[in-house]
Amino acid sequence: MFDLEAGNYLLICNITEIEEGELESHFEEGMVVAFTVTEAEDEPMAGVVLPKPAGATQVDIILAEWSIVPSPRTVPAGETYFLVENIGPIDPHEVVIVKTDLAPGELPVVDGKVDESAVEVIGEVEEFASGTSASGVFDLEAGNYLLICNITEIEEGELESHFEEGMVVAFTVQ
Repeated sequence: MFDLEAGNYLLICNITEIEEGELESHFEEGMVVAFTVTEAEDEPMAGVVLPKPAGATQVDIILAEWSIVPSPRTVPAGETYFLVENIGPIDPHEVVIVKTDLAPGELPVVDGKVDESAVEVIGEVEEFASGTSASGVFDLEAGNYLLICNITEIEEGELESHFEEGMVVAFTVQ
């Protein structure tokens, strides 16, 4: 086994032998192939769960391919503790909290991602690995919100947008 750094390599057969009285080189006969080693993709980090602050309203959220399920879906205004479990089964996910009266289909989307600079992002529980949990605390004012996973990735040569796959849900703060 080899531990190769990222870069371009040649794999050659360096055997030579005598065939019918002639020196024959496997390399010169074409036994060579070029290949590239790329940087390993970073594995998503496990989520981090911090304790719920006293007096905060707790919202439990389940993330999966391709859904976000908060419970409850309506909370009182104030400090809100999101306890988020990513049941995957494969992909890392995140929860971005967007204060908006727009329907999901009306959000500005560029290359499969909601343009976070064009909406009111309150905060987010950063991307974390499947099979783990994470938390976040946010001071939420009364209003309408969307909870979204705004991750995009290339799967089998195609852009996969978690948002466009359905990872968005309405959430209300009273």
